[in-house]
Amino acid sequence: MLRGQSQRPGRVIWLLRTMMILWRMKDWTRNPAPVGCRFGFILAAGALSGLLAQLAFAADPKPDVDPRADEMLKRMGECLGQAKFFSVNAEIWQDIQLSSGQHIQAGRNLELHVRRPNRLHIEVHSPHRNRELLYDGKAITLFNRVQNLYGTVPTSGSLDEAMDLACERFGITMPLEDFLRSDPHKDFLEKVISGADVGPVSVMGVPCEHLAFTQTNIEWQVWIESGARAVPRKFVITYTDEPDSPQFTAIFSDWDFTTALPDFVFQFEPPAGASRIKVKEMRAANQSRKMEAK
Repeated sequence: MLRGQSQRPGRVIWLLRTMMILWRMKDWTRNPAPVGCRFGFILAAGALSGLLAQLAFAADPKPDVDPRADEMLKRMGECLGQAKFFSVNAEIWQDIQLSSGQHIQAGRNLELHVRRPNRLHIEVHSPHRNRELLYDGKAITLFNRVQNLYGTVPTSGSLDEAMDLACERFGITMPLEDFLRSDPHKDFLEKVISGADVGPVSVMGVPCEHLAFTQTNIEWQVWIESGARAVPRKFVITYTDEPDSPQFTAIFSDWDFTTALPDFVFQFEPPAGASRIKVKEMRAANQSRKMEAK
């Protein structure tokens, strides 16, 4: 989970810390040898196999996850991953530090629309920013409404495949990405060390089950609605490897699994006067910098 992509409550989690940068349009443009004795060969192979098994265990120990927490997270994953389409709003709060050194919480609102297997529309609103991201099955488009600028990344395939390509080649990370994937349960548990079911609690008056997980350098919590519809209602990431352990918080509302999402929801039409700019590929940019360093 928080792929960071090596550390995540999926890809969401590690890269959420860079989400504000990625949503600035300027940044989008700038993430067996032979042996004589058969018996000896068998012993050697057995020893090698045992050593590899020990190394594998040391490198990737089995996570200590409460079965109740795992089951609840699985229910949430099935609810989101198996839905043909859904819409949701999310209120985001993130700890940041001003140039003066003062710590504050910055807020923004997200509107997400997902239609599987290959449609996504995200709008981000804050007092200073108005951004939009769309995937129509053929390309990902990033739009800055304030500056009236947009860039396009050609791609195809499933939503998972498009998000992977956008991140690996262009450094574009989708907000709350782990919740959008086809198997959120698998994604979230990818790098988990431990997990617990804290118990029942209410979020904005909605009965939920509170789950808490740890990974290397981060801790994350999710509050999942109790009852038949196991949707997330709150999500918190704590970056324990950073000074003062800053947090990222998302509060979900208005889950909708019934309103159809037609094609036009995911299609981008440049408004009058909009300028198209190039979205640079990270690998090409990195290679260019290496050549300059030589």
